[in-house]
Amino acid sequence: MSGEVPILYSFRRCPYAMRARMAIAASGQTCALREVVLRNKPPEMIAVSPKGTVPVLVLPDERVIEESLEIMHWALGRNDPQGWLAPLNDDRDALDAMIAENDGPFKDALDRYKYPTRYEHFRPAP
Repeated sequence: MSGEVPILYSFRRCPYAMRARMAIAASGQTCALREVVLRNKPPEMIAVSPKGTVPVLVLPDERVIEESLEIMHWALGRNDPQGWLAPLNDDRDALDAMIAENDGPFKDALDRYKYPTRYEHFRPAP
């Protein structure tokens, strides 16, 4: 893969993949986007990331980044024109707490809103 652009395996509605795509776009990095159908994951993605979740970024040197925050750090570490990483210099604990809030309770509530039939106590009354 040497000399090519990174490949990003993503799913359009996954908030973690959205976070990775936003950071890549904000940083101006170029990636080949591979939109994944989660019920039919591409074998080439599973080969590089057996856990089978998105996002997955495959770099030209064949390194694999499997976590959205790490993808953000990769992209914004290369170019951060909007200063997204600036809070890391000021108060890393506060930033980590905000991210944990979004990744925990917020994501849990978002799933219940998006997929109410999966969660019995959130189903609308008949």
